[in-house]
Amino acid sequence: MTNAQHTMNSHEHYTPTSIIEMAREVLGDIDLDPCSSETANKIVQAKKYFTKECNGLRLGWCSEDREPLSVWCNPPGSQYIKPSLPMLFWQKLLREINRCNVTHAIFLAYSPDMVRQSRKTTGTSMLAFPVCQPDDRIVFLDGDLRPKTSPPHGNLVVYIPGVIDNTEGFKRVFSQLGYVKV
Repeated sequence: MTNAQHTMNSHEHYTPTSIIEMAREVLGDIDLDPCSSETANKIVQAKKYFTKECNGLRLGWCSEDREPLSVWCNPPGSQYIKPSLPMLFWQKLLREINRCNVTHAIFLAYSPDMVRQSRKTTGTSMLAFPVCQPDDRIVFLDGDLRPKTSPPHGNLVVYIPGVIDNTEGFKRVFSQLGYVKV
């Protein structure tokens, strides 16, 4: 039987607190989580977050006064949309970085296959940015914020500099989680 933890069959895969704390150390405050929920934001504590109902793919990712925001993005999976929801969020993040609406961002890729998809879909590979390949599989949280079983695949954490470049901070912090390539 296939384990549906953090796959395209399961949309509820909340980021563990330890990884969010690492992201905060790199980003400072997390200004925006564009694909979140009230439950997820209990951990992320983004100043602003978009839910599925708000649809973060359709909204601008800057502040009301047009200031750029730091972004945390752990996109939901979906097998029913092509390109996939993670790729749509990757495309949107790159557009918002290019528009200078994002100071810098961390994107959690749910499988190494997303690297291939990112290049194919956007022309920009996730490997063009600093990445962390965790030594162990990330144990995500369920809708009650309890640990799930590990997913059947690895993950990548991608740092995307924008107006701010804290690549050295990303390397220092995320090297505690796994191998970092800058």
